[in-house]
Amino acid sequence: TTLVSCFTSFCKDFIFFGGGYVFPQVLSETVTLGTSPAVALLMGVLLELPGITLVLGFDRVMDRRPTMAVTLVGLAICMLSFAYGGSHKHGSRFEYLMLHFGYAGYK
Repeated sequence: TTLVSCFTSFCKDFIFFGGGYVFPQVLSETVTLGTSPAVALLMGVLLELPGITLVLGFDRVMDRRPTMAVTLVGLAICMLSFAYGGSHKHGSRFEYLMLHFGYAGYK
């Protein structure tokens, strides 16, 4: 179980910090969140605080392994919704909300 936990933590961190590296490039060239890329990154930093609080709450209620599983599933859902919303150029309100939900959840 230690190797699985280490691998899961590595994947989570790789995805999170890789996104931190790529988001400035993606937000400036491809995807528009309705603000400048700098403001979008600042909003992302501010959105990390509720996420950290939520995960700490999960940690109080659940064991370490289910907490990591819930975190990874949530991260996957947010990544898919960001990709879906960002690839459709705000054709509808739903795609716009998917983009924002994915970005907020990713952070």
